[in-house]
Amino acid sequence: MRTLMLTTGIIFGFSGAAFAQYSGPSETKDDNKDAYETATIADIMADPKDGMHVTLEGMLVRKMSDEMYVLSDGTNEINVEIDEDDFPNREVSETTKVKIEGEVDTHLTRDADIEADRVEIIQ
Repeated sequence: MRTLMLTTGIIFGFSGAAFAQYSGPSETKDDNKDAYETATIADIMADPKDGMHVTLEGMLVRKMSDEMYVLSDGTNEINVEIDEDDFPNREVSETTKVKIEGEVDTHLTRDADIEADRVEIIQ
């Protein structure tokens, strides 16, 4: 019984260490592979790159369907898919300024859009 408890303790001790992540400074090249690049809607529409992580600011001016909205930066518009669990817990209207971090989705038969990972109210 004592051997079983010791073996179990060792297994759980090592498995916990396997899930730990270093969060300090690093000099490896992969550190920013998931970083969100600040962009404008015009930048994305001119040269959309599927999977590119972007940060956009603007206003959600229309709701197109259950999870699809139109984001305007005052000059251009782009569709943004926002899952219910990523939507802010506060009321958002067409005059509320938001910051959206997400990925560019390109399509064969329609314009690129954004799949939101995070939505933050900034006003």
